[in-house]
Amino acid sequence: MKPNIRTLTLVIGTLAGAFIGYRAAMTFIEQSEAENKSLPITAQQGLQVGLTALGVLKQITSISQNKK
Repeated sequence: MKPNIRTLTLVIGTLAGAFIGYRAAMTFIEQSEAENKSLPITAQQGLQVGLTALGVLKQITSISQNKK
């Protein structure tokens, strides 16, 4: 892969991940404030989100490995 394409892919991926994380956090905060709760999510929900994110990463990795 050319260095320019690699750098562009890393920058776009990083920005997309940061934006998605920001929007998820804002959604949790807004939901928490609307319901007057102190924590927007429980520990169990946080674990579920983390495991789902790992599953998505695993699928993305398998897609890129299939193209070789």
